[in-house]
Parts: sequence; C-alpha cells; structure tokens
Amino acid sequence: MSNLILEQLFQFAQTAPQQAAFQGRDPATGETISLSFRQLADEVIRAADTLNQQDVHCLALKADNGLAWAIVDLAAMLAGKVLIPVPVFFSDQQIRHLLTAAQVDALWGDWPVGEHAGSMTIADLPFYRLSSRSQPGQLHRQTCKVTFTSGSTAQPKGVCLSQHHLATTSQALAEALSPKVTPAKHLVMLPLATLLENITGLYVPLLLGATSVILPGDNVGLTGSSAFDPLRFAQALAEHQPESLVLTPALLMALCQIAAQQPALTRSLQFVAVGGARVAPALLAQAHALNIPAYEGYGLSECGSVVSLNLPGTDKPGSCGRPLSHTKINVTAEGDIQVTGNSMLGYLGQEASPSTIHTGDIGYLDDDGFLHITGRRKNQLITGFGRNVSPEWIESEAQAFPSLCGMVVIGDSQLTLSGILFSQSPDSVPQAVQALNQQLPDYARIGNLIITDQPLANIPGLMTANGRPKRDALHHYFIPALLTAQTETRSWHSSPALLSLYTAKIFTDQLALTPYTTKEDTPMSSGFFQTLITETAAARSRMADAPIFTACQQGTIDTATYLAFLTQAYHHVKHTVPLLMACGSRLSEDYEWLRQAIGHYIEEEMGHQAWILNDIAACGGNPAPVRDNQGPGKAGLPIELMVAYLYHQIDRRNPMGLFGMVWVLEGTSVSIGGQIAQRIQQVLGLPDNAMTYLKSHSELDQSHIQTFEGLMNRINDPADQRAIIESANTVYSLYGQMLTSLPIPRLH
Repeated sequence: MSNLILEQLFQFAQTAPQQAAFQGRDPATGETISLSFRQLADEVIRAADTLNQQDVHCLALKADNGLAWAIVDLAAMLAGKVLIPVPVFFSDQQIRHLLTAAQVDALWGDWPVGEHAGSMTIADLPFYRLSSRSQPGQLHRQTCKVTFTSGSTAQPKGVCLSQHHLATTSQALAEALSPKVTPAKHLVMLPLATLLENITGLYVPLLLGATSVILPGDNVGLTGSSAFDPLRFAQALAEHQPESLVLTPALLMALCQIAAQQPALTRSLQFVAVGGARVAPALLAQAHALNIPAYEGYGLSECGSVVSLNLPGTDKPGSCGRPLSHTKINVTAEGDIQVTGNSMLGYLGQEASPSTIHTGDIGYLDDDGFLHITGRRKNQLITGFGRNVSPEWIESEAQAFPSLCGMVVIGDSQLTLSGILFSQSPDSVPQAVQALNQQLPDYARIGNLIITDQPLANIPGLMTANGRPKRDALHHYFIPALLTAQTETRSWHSSPALLSLYTAKIFTDQLALTPYTTKEDTPMSSGFFQTLITETAAARSRMADAPIFTACQQGTIDTATYLAFLTQAYHHVKHTVPLLMACGSRLSEDYEWLRQAIGHYIEEEMGHQAWILNDIAACGGNPAPVRDNQGPGKAGLPIELMVAYLYHQIDRRNPMGLFGMVWVLEGTSVSIGGQIAQRIQQVLGLPDNAMTYLKSHSELDQSHIQTFEGLMNRINDPADQRAIIESANTVYSLYGQMLTSLPIPRLH
C-alpha cells in the first residue's frame, strides 16, 4: 500500500536533498544538529532494514521527544510494523496494561533493563526483544499505530489506526494550511506520543517540505503532562524563531504572557493551532491583540486527531472552525456530535469501529458551518435549579485569568457551583473569580471557591495521568466537606454573598475546609463592593441577554450596528465629566477623600466624547448630526432617560447614586468590552483608528475598576450604599434597553 508521508519524504530527498527536514539536539553534547531530507531518508531506510531483520511485529516506543523518536516512527511505518507510542507520564500500571493488551513483542527506547532479552541499538535508541513472545494481540487488520487515550480509569483505550488514516488526516491539514499560510519552521511543543503532535509535528511538515524542530521536553519547558517552565519556552522561541506551533490552552496563556513582556519573541509566528481543551474566546482575543495568530481546532484520536480547525480568513473565535475535507460532522437534535469519514479501525480488542464515531461531545454547527463545542455529555452538571451546565465551558472561560489556571468546576445537584484550585498566591484569586463571574450567566457563576494546599494531581484518585479531572471522584471528595463547612459557618454572613471561599487542608484520612480570610483576617465578602456585585447581578444578567452580544460573537453585525452604538455612546459619554463635577460639588465634607478621587477621574475622562466622533468618521459615518443631536444622530430614549435620571439623583436625591453608573459602565467594559471590540473590528475589518473609544476604555477601565473597588469598600453609610445599588440597577436596565434597540441585519 502506498504511503503519501513516506513518498513525500523520499521525493524531497531527491528534489531538495540538502534542505533541513528535522533539527534537534545531540544527546551527547547538547549541540543543535540538523538532518536534511536526504540524511533523514537514509536514516529511516537503515533503521527499517535493521528492524525487518528482527522477528517482531508490535513495538512499544517510550522516549522523550528527539530526532531518534521521529526516525523510529517513520522506520516502523516503512517496515510495516505496528508502533505503540507510550506517553512518558503513564503510570507503571497503565504501561503494564498497554503492553499486555497489545501483546507487545519488542520494546524501543527508555525501558528498565534486566527483564528483557536481545538488547541492541536501532536509530540510537535501545531495542529489546521480549524474553518470551506472546500470542498475537487483538489488533485490527491494517493497524499501523495504536494510540492510547488516557481516560478517567487506570486502563486507557487503544485506538487502532492505519497508515491510510494517518496520511489522510495529515494531507487534509496540509491542504487546509497551504493556500493560507506557509510556515517554514515548526517547533514541536507537545509530546510526540500525543497523536496530535505526532501528525502536526512530523507528518504535516514532511508533506509541506518544512523544517520541524524536535527538542527534548525540558528544552521547551515541558516536563511530564503538566509541569511547565515558561522561561525555557521563551528561550526556545528566541533560539529557533518558529513560524508554527501546536499548543494547549494553558501553553497559549504562557505564550501570551511572553508576548506581553517580549513581543519580539513571537513575531516569527504565522500560525498557532490550539486544541486539547475548549479555548476561551477571551484568551484567543488576548492572543490576537498581542499579534499571536492563534486558531482553535477540535479533534479526537478516534478520528485521526483533527476534525475541524479555524484558519486565517475563515476564523470564528468561540468556535472550533469548519470541518476539514476528510471528515463530516452531524449534530443530533439533542446536541450530540457525530463524525464520519476518517474514523479509526476500532479499539484494541474490540469489534471494528462503525463508520460513525459518537464523540461524546455536545455542541452545535452554526449557520456558517462552524463547529461549537459546549462540553462533554457525561460531564454535564445539572444544578439544584435544574439548569444544565458544562463545566468545561466555565473552566475554559477561566483560562483568561492567569490566577485561575487549572481550576476545576463541580456542583452536580447543588444550588451553586464550586471551583477547586491549587494556588500559591490565594490573595489574587477572589478578585479573578469575581471578574469571571461577571462574564457568566447567573446559573453558571462560581458560588464557592476551594483553594487546596497541594495540586489536585498529587491527591490520589482525583486526576487522570495526563491531568484531566475525574469529576465524580472530585465531587465525592469535596462536596461532603463543603456542606459541613457551610453548616458550621452559616452565621458568618447576614446577607447572601456572591462568593464563599475556603481553604482545604488534606490529611491522611480526612479533608477539612475552613473559611478563607485576607491577610487582615477580614472575610472577603465583607466589603460593600461585594454587596454591590451581588445586589446587581440579576440586572447585569438581564442586560447581557441583549441580542447584540450574540450577534457580535456570530459576526451578524454591520457598520450600521456599530455606528448606532457609537452614536448612543457619545450621548452619555459627553455627560460623564459634567456628572462627575456635579456629584463632587454635592458631596459633604465627610467625603473629601472621595472628591479628590473624582478630581483624578475627571482628568482621565476629559474629552473622551471626541474619540467617539473620530471613530464615527473613521468608519465612514457623519459625526456632525451626532454632535448636534439631530436626525439619525439623536440620543435614543433609553440614554436620554439614563442621563436625566443621573442628574436627578445628584440634584434631588443622593449624589452617591452616580457611582451606580460608574459600576455599570466600567464593570461592563472590563468584563466584555475588550472582547467585543476585538470581535467588531475583526468582523467589520475596521482600522485601529475606528476603535479608539472601545479599545481604550477596556484598557483604562481595568485600572479604574480596581480603584473603584477600594473606594466602594470605604462607603459604610447604608443610605449611600442603597442609592448606589438602586442607581446601578436602573442604569443596567436603561443601558440594556439601548443595547437591545441597536439594529442587527436580518439573515437571509
């Protein structure tokens, strides 16, 4: 049977013999070495010839990333042997299961010596014949590779794939990329034992004639399944200047942090694929804002690792892209995702696979054919109020906050959801959770946060070998202790708090949760800012239901929509400074400290309405009627009422009510303003000078909101607190009415 991957290797060995195919490290000296296509072809042929002299059929490869790994993989393919890549993070029990299930008769790579016979070296890696050959394993006919998925049990499943499967997936990826982007150098970041990197780090570069840089895991900062050193990552980027990467969401977050501090290190990148877990749109927006060309994809081992992918020019953040040419996707009425096309031969030891793969994922295909994943069917939580929630969705949204990296969500049948997180800087966590909650509907917000004193992976039975949560085990481990702690501390709060925080102390035979307090030993929920968030949550959620937010995410807006928003924004922004001045003039001497803060705020807000007029002009609109409040540029009724209400509050009732408006507008800007601005610019293809107001405010308000929290926590008068809450709820309502009134094009 012909093999496109090997054919391309030997073709390039003839047409571009001196071109670098792989780069790596010399194991002895640590120096960078390179293999040309000619040298690689010779090494693969030599290793395959030696392998064919051995009376073996099924080989288990266990080694760190490197040139030897790549040669072994291709040599086994050329020799027609079955190769089983063994993840280095598998436990001894999982490895024994793997070897027994596949009836492996030879070991290649880093294995304990002493129990194996016939030791020799092939492709610079030790090769061992097992002392007694087992009966042939239950491999499906045409099996070339068995990739083991590390599920939630100690016995991972073996997915049998043929050479045709691997070549078809690789070709589909190469064809999808080549018209849009042509990266000449790829840096392997994930373990090659991972099918995704096996295909994207070895096979696709070979098909494209690109160079793949294959370094040991610790050279790029990755050790095992989850330990990571961002400094090593940055050094690898600086040294090799790759043009493409394949990352998990956690690694994309690290790349964003590197780009923010040293943007030169990411300038060479042309394409960064992100997969392995759902990616938060906010994280992708952050990456794009840092000029990182990140694109989310989706796949599973049973379908050759890649099913759909966003690409330059056909990208919809929040989705996993359109299906590639080798697969077709069907979504049932219940939201279950099914894939046909390039499906596996079957699981090891089980019957042949049906033509349709039931992925176990839930989601939908939108009108443009983009796939959206909302979670796993078996992981779906049903809250005590009967709402279905996918924990992966919330966990992916949390990726946008570095201090929440690794948070796991539980809460089946509970009134509120709970987050579990290991953190060495717990004081930074509550504020991040509060910001996360502002982005979520009320039923999906985190109500309890448990901060553990050790990583969840260190607690036996709670995580899989590759770091995925065992959700049932986590539920049974933490929920009883949480209910006990809630019973014991019920007298803490006189009013419901948005977030209850606990620290977990894990002893040999029990788990103890205690209320978390700040360094000043004050419960985190005691400040007025927390009360303000809680008491306005329902109004904030209703505002977030405005159709414009969904339209932005789906790309169903036009320039008229954006101009209508800017018009209404102008008519309240032009009143910001006058309102602040009026408020400051009405405050009593007891609030002199607040009057000073208002003065600083006025300095920063001065003239912002002019930014909006400039944005309107840059979009091709006419700012004159907006400035004159005439014709199509007039203020709508919701904004007229909102401004009049605020002046009335200051003049006739309580000037402190103005801070309700500040909370609504700046809180909204911080939570979603930056993402919406990014999406609008992307959908409409607008220049940067048409986005001045939205983008600058989302950045300015990040610091404003921190200052605002400190100011609010100094307000103790119940009447003033009540005025701020009432004003915020009113402004949320009126601002939501304005957003709902914005014109959205009809889909035909």
